[in-house]
Amino acid sequence: MISAIIPAAGESKRMGTLKQLLPWGKTTIIESAIDAACNCKNVDQVIVVLGHEANKIRATLEKKIRPKLEIVVNPDYKLGMFSSVKAGVRALAPKVKAFLIAPGDQPEIRSEEYDKISTIFKNLNESQDIIIPVYKHKGGHPTLFKTSLCSEILNMPYGGNGLRDLIHKYNEKILRINMEYAGIIHDLDTKTDYLAAINRRNDKDGI
Repeated sequence: MISAIIPAAGESKRMGTLKQLLPWGKTTIIESAIDAACNCKNVDQVIVVLGHEANKIRATLEKKIRPKLEIVVNPDYKLGMFSSVKAGVRALAPKVKAFLIAPGDQPEIRSEEYDKISTIFKNLNESQDIIIPVYKHKGGHPTLFKTSLCSEILNMPYGGNGLRDLIHKYNEKILRINMEYAGIIHDLDTKTDYLAAINRRNDKDGI
């Protein structure tokens, strides 16, 4: 089994409004991020981790049936995204062999990226524990971690750099995959980011 964890618990302070529910085509930012994982045939479980305005976001998500989706609420979300990563890791199904992580503010990630990374995982050798997609030398998402790293993740302190510290520690066990799609590196922190993403979407759709 392969799972996906989507941290989406933040307060959207830089955006100035609840970015998870901002419009994205016919849906919302968070739903686009979730559906990219749910629509990947290789992903068996999708965990979205909520925190700030959890009930409001949950109400939107529950308007559509998504059999793979599990909603987890992180009471410690103010400790930062890494606390939501830990909450997602705790919710992984027992038989999961690896999990993919992609933040809930990256609606440009598509099912194709999940398909490619999860397919590569099936042929991963024993010396590699992490897969990172890369666009023009910059790491993006979804990033895959073997569940053999779960105990270490759960025991890591909050004072560091979260998964970046883990990636640095296991640099020799990382497989980096070059991709030609910039959507893997675009996250939406500010209104400027959001407007730029809307323009990219409109250009792609020929609007």
